Amino acid sequence: MAHVLVSWLAYGHDFIRGENNAFVGVDETGPTVQFHRHFYAVGEYDEHIILYAEARQENLAERLLADLLRRHPGRVIQIELLPVRDIISLREVKDKVETWLLQRPGDELTLYFSPGTSVMQLAWYIAHTTLGLHTHLVQTRAARFGPGGQPELLQLEVAQSVAPVSAIIREQQVATRTASEAPGATLRAARRVKGHPALLPSAEPVAVPAFLALPVLASVYRRAGQVAQTDKVTVLIRGESGTGKEHLARTVHEQSARAGQLFLALNCAALTESTLESRLFGHQKGAFTGATEDAKGLFELADGGTVLLDEIGDISPATQLALLRVLQEGEIQPVGGQPRRVDVRVVAATHTNLEERCQQGRFRWDLYYRLAVAELELPTLRDYPLAEREHLLGFLVAAKQRSLRRPAPLVLAPETRQRLLAYPFPGNVRELENLVETLYVFAEPGQPVPPTELPRRLLPSGIGEEFALGTLEAATAAYVARAVARCGGVKRQAARLLDVDERVVAKYLRQHRQATG
Repeated sequence: MAHVLVSWLAYGHDFIRGENNAFVGVDETGPTVQFHRHFYAVGEYDEHIILYAEARQENLAERLLADLLRRHPGRVIQIELLPVRDIISLREVKDKVETWLLQRPGDELTLYFSPGTSVMQLAWYIAHTTLGLHTHLVQTRAARFGPGGQPELLQLEVAQSVAPVSAIIREQQVATRTASEAPGATLRAARRVKGHPALLPSAEPVAVPAFLALPVLASVYRRAGQVAQTDKVTVLIRGESGTGKEHLARTVHEQSARAGQLFLALNCAALTESTLESRLFGHQKGAFTGATEDAKGLFELADGGTVLLDEIGDISPATQLALLRVLQEGEIQPVGGQPRRVDVRVVAATHTNLEERCQQGRFRWDLYYRLAVAELELPTLRDYPLAEREHLLGFLVAAKQRSLRRPAPLVLAPETRQRLLAYPFPGNVRELENLVETLYVFAEPGQPVPPTELPRRLLPSGIGEEFALGTLEAATAAYVARAVARCGGVKRQAARLLDVDERVVAKYLRQHRQATG
């Protein structure tokens, strides 16, 4: 196991600038140079990888690399481009960081927290707390702020709070850290940092949100708990987009014997066939154009853990055959490589009718039978009884108040609440959750939210009195058809308007056309 220091290029602090921000030289008081001068040797690092986010930063990265190697001959230091278009987009930075880290599951990774934008730092924190890899978070205090005018190395210890949906970052001097500083955590020894053992909290099961006690959900989550206890059973989760399929799959993982291992999820519909095969099974260097090094796929990365394959109904026949081999033999074959054994539990999810696809010859019956050993189905929000929709709305209002740190809960005018409870929500719980968050953003503190603050799709000009006509399913289909018409027949635009998957729009549009002839 290699001990690797990973950091971002400190674009604003590693270099001395002159007139018009021109490069003058490497700043010897910058965070990267200071880390190598004071902390690198005692940390027993085998390698330092410096990431930079833009190709135009390559020249600066090379100058920093040359300066470090001049100061410290023999150290293994590399620079690597990790392209990020928007360095303040948490979604993009987090996805890039997680993908990069998951390529090094066998290494001990010390993530240097100080360099980079605040979003880059937050991405390190999220990866450290969620990926289950062997990681540490460290940062430095500049000499002018350190004890005795010397720079100081600090390790960030992360402990779960007893309060839901929150965490505490505790900052301690590395030299004084002890096991007693992490109450309640199961600790495992890691590499020594600055002469003292690093202690990392083991994975904890995710707390179950209160809304799962709703009768409409309680039964499916109870069945999920039963399925979790039978380790070799594959699970097929059915449900529309936004009903919570990934959360249910994660619950199966967290309540199983694999809870301490990786849970990795992949949306199969979002990738081309060749890309999906490589992401699932990995590839060897030179297997195809652009394969410059060996890469492990999700199955190998999650060995011992759980893989969620979302939108399983959209994979190609060739990938179906390869997946069938994994389920039957426990064996994968990387692109261009040799077969390898893996021990992974597979949870598949779909919003489509797999039986219908099998009858059409688009999905293999033998794979279907392998996947559907245990089936769980999540209800749509339209299927919730009124009282349970009210309870869920109240839960989301309280949850968003905490997550957005608002001093008072959202107040809904009676008519506003009535419209929210009557609306069919094609995007299900996800759409309702996003809407509650939007209302918090624009609401006046303490003032009831009037119906006029609701999105246009919830106002009378949308579906209006059509709720009284026919079934709720038919009303939803009619509403989606109207949204498509308003978008000039472009389903993708309608999906964005409704905040649902494009396939959900297509489904209801077909229903409406069949009903209207």
